[in-house]
Amino acid sequence: MTTRISNLGASGLDIDEAVKNLMKARRARYDKMAQNKIALEWKKADYNTMYNTINDFRNTVFTYKLQANLTPKTASSSNASVAAVTANADAVTINHDLVVSQLADGVKKISSAAITAEGNTKDTLAAQFGISGSFNISIKNGDTTKTIAVDSSKSIYELVSSINSSGANVTASYDTTLDRFFLYTNGTGSGSGLDFSGSDAAGLSFLADNLKISTAAVAGKDAQFQLDGIDLVQATNNFTISGINYSLKSVGGSTENPVRIMAAPDIDKTVENVKSFIESYNAMLAKVNGEISEARYADYSPLTDDQKAEMKEADITAWTEKAKSGLLRHDSIMQELINGARNNVSSPVEGITGNYNTASSIGITTGLYSEGGKLYLDETKLRTALAADPDAVKKIFGSSGTASNQQGIAVRLYNTLKTGMDKIVSQAGVTASVSGDTKSSLAKQITAYTKDMVNLNERLQDIEDRYYDQFTAMDEVLQKLSAQSSWLAQQFGTSS
Repeated sequence: MTTRISNLGASGLDIDEAVKNLMKARRARYDKMAQNKIALEWKKADYNTMYNTINDFRNTVFTYKLQANLTPKTASSSNASVAAVTANADAVTINHDLVVSQLADGVKKISSAAITAEGNTKDTLAAQFGISGSFNISIKNGDTTKTIAVDSSKSIYELVSSINSSGANVTASYDTTLDRFFLYTNGTGSGSGLDFSGSDAAGLSFLADNLKISTAAVAGKDAQFQLDGIDLVQATNNFTISGINYSLKSVGGSTENPVRIMAAPDIDKTVENVKSFIESYNAMLAKVNGEISEARYADYSPLTDDQKAEMKEADITAWTEKAKSGLLRHDSIMQELINGARNNVSSPVEGITGNYNTASSIGITTGLYSEGGKLYLDETKLRTALAADPDAVKKIFGSSGTASNQQGIAVRLYNTLKTGMDKIVSQAGVTASVSGDTKSSLAKQITAYTKDMVNLNERLQDIEDRYYDQFTAMDEVLQKLSAQSSWLAQQFGTSS
């Protein structure tokens, strides 16, 4: 084990300082490796930021492959008190005639009168109704039948809870003010209903005599209506036919004067969607262009711990900011992705008939070259195009084809962004950290630096120990020489 001393008795030399100075040159290589490793870690983090930015935009682009965003529709009703309507993207832009003769309904059963005798408490069913023992109530609702065990020692509120949690798809309630029991199906239509015929005698008596509810089986009602002269039924009042979402409100309309349902392209929504796309595209473009055009300060390397120890915190922050700048300047992966995205937007979509087959034909253009491909929208031109061809945006953004030149802008972009992201993954992985990343080029380089630095540090430690050993040996020699000199001096002094 190396014994370290700070000073030589004979020479007065500062050993620590001497060794430190000797090691400076030796550690220069280690410091350079540490700086290179830090720079690679920063670069990996920058790539991760770009990956997330591009991935977020790609998720947005996916929505512009969907018909709902490319050809939104709107619908209106000439009598919203009879039927309110909205339209899906696949709604056909034609008008419909509606006559509603019956609304869908479920089954409701309510106590015919107050159910608690004067002076009785509601602590238990026994106290409230003067009954005893236990019995069963069977509730059949459509294809579902559930049996509820009723215990007279329990309260009416516990009975309500048992019915509601039974899975019969019915809701029970008790109104203390009205002193009445309510029971109704959660669903509507002829497939729903209330049938107690499976109950035992005591259960039927309890329903009829105590809760004062009719035990006759009753089925729900379907909505009955005519649509374009055709008789139809639905189990609920809310349904979708041919892309139109109907919400029936009341009986109304007639053969002579039907409720007119009108569907049409929603040009305002389409314009809004195109604007949103352009905003997202420009936001992504600004981030990537900002990264690849960021200034690079070659004279500013990551600071070593020794360098930081000699600097003020503000100076460290300012230095580090410059050292981190421009690590992806003119990066080929980012540049290729941006160029590809610009071509995706500007190139025509082949195979489209009509006057609109490019982004510029519907008012989407790029600005000055210095703006790096930023998109602008001429809203008037877009509205004119949609008035002439409501499917223009759908064709230009969503067309599919085997070849890229036959694909719409969103389809092309989606693929181009995926290609760029795959290249980033190959270069830097999907996280800023090396942990879990064993395949990317940067992770491999960082890992290699880590191993080399460990090995080099061990060698430097050996060298430093050797320096201390040498100084220790020199100290021992000097001490011996000093002792011999003193002995000789004494001898000469004695002789005189």
